[in-house]
Amino acid sequence: MKKYDVVIVGAGMVGLSLATLLNKDNFSVCVIESQKINLSYDQPTARVSAIHLTSQKLLDYLGVWELLKTDATPLQKMHIWDHAQHAQLHFNSDDIQQTEMGWIVDNSAIISALRKKLSDIDFYQPVSPEKCLIEKNKIILFLNNTEKIETDLIVGADGANSWVREQMQMNMHTRSYYQQSIIAVIKTELPHDNIAYQKFLTTGPVALLPLKNKNHTALVWSADENISDELMKNSDDIFAEKLTRTLDFKLGKLKIISERASFSLIMRHASDYVSSHFALVGDAAHTIHPLAGLGVNLGLMDAACLAQILREARENKKSLGDFRVLRRYTRWRKSENTPIICAMRQLKELFAIDSNAFNYLRDFTINTIDQQLTIKKQLMQIATGKSKELPSFLQ
Repeated sequence: MKKYDVVIVGAGMVGLSLATLLNKDNFSVCVIESQKINLSYDQPTARVSAIHLTSQKLLDYLGVWELLKTDATPLQKMHIWDHAQHAQLHFNSDDIQQTEMGWIVDNSAIISALRKKLSDIDFYQPVSPEKCLIEKNKIILFLNNTEKIETDLIVGADGANSWVREQMQMNMHTRSYYQQSIIAVIKTELPHDNIAYQKFLTTGPVALLPLKNKNHTALVWSADENISDELMKNSDDIFAEKLTRTLDFKLGKLKIISERASFSLIMRHASDYVSSHFALVGDAAHTIHPLAGLGVNLGLMDAACLAQILREARENKKSLGDFRVLRRYTRWRKSENTPIICAMRQLKELFAIDSNAFNYLRDFTINTIDQQLTIKKQLMQIATGKSKELPSFLQ
């Protein structure tokens, strides 16, 4: 039976980032993934992430940014407006003395780069955990390929429907947005000039994120379920025409150049991120509305903070699975994740209200903020990941 310091369940961006961090610190670590990991990355897809500057710094620390930056698209400006075009917000990276506010990166490219960096650790794939037993200060994990492994700590990086979270019997605060997000790659008539466009409708936000090709963008259209269902039934031509008009021809005539996909939007937040010998990171701990593009960044910061805590525990000769060690991770991350999760819910609800009096107040507030550079700088600092407390290797 093999023994590891840490077993990570889930080989997405967050799980692989944590594995790379721990491997870099010479922990013995393995990754369990239920699906076969595809190491190839051929061309951009609609599944992209807006990586903020602190997450980019993390990827650079992990040694994978060099593999990613060629295909990553710098996000230099944002243009945000409402359904009536009476309220507008403009953000510019120059205002925070940066050449970009973040990067748009294909999820598959990040996973491929991280996986190649981890050629010297054990991967169990396609394999799923079946059960676990806690014996004294260790866990025995039983896999569906009949193997057993021993570890001090199991980390759930296995997504919103986390098996690890189920073993912890962890309560989840769940709230449906009753919306779906539609994603696709869009060809634009006009060049995007590295600007992200986002329009807030009463039924949900629509965003176009710039891709490497100056006339290609990634669409994220979040809409109430009845509307998204109808949109998914439309032909590509009808869908593109509706999208073009919805975005007020900001980038000219639009064309769908990929398959469309949709997924339900649900806010989830675990009541705790840890128990003895267990920890949760990323979507296993929390999911939020994609309107600000912060989801994967929260997960990457989870991984970075947990890695820092485990490093300090080893230096102090403490057990990695000790609840007293792990609870600092919950305090650290929940204090930063909870306000963002709440803010995303409130922002979504703010634009869903449609009354003349409220619209006037909202438009006045947004336009006032647009004129206040100090406030916009503070908002951009949050959006670029400048949190109160960062791991030492990201400071």
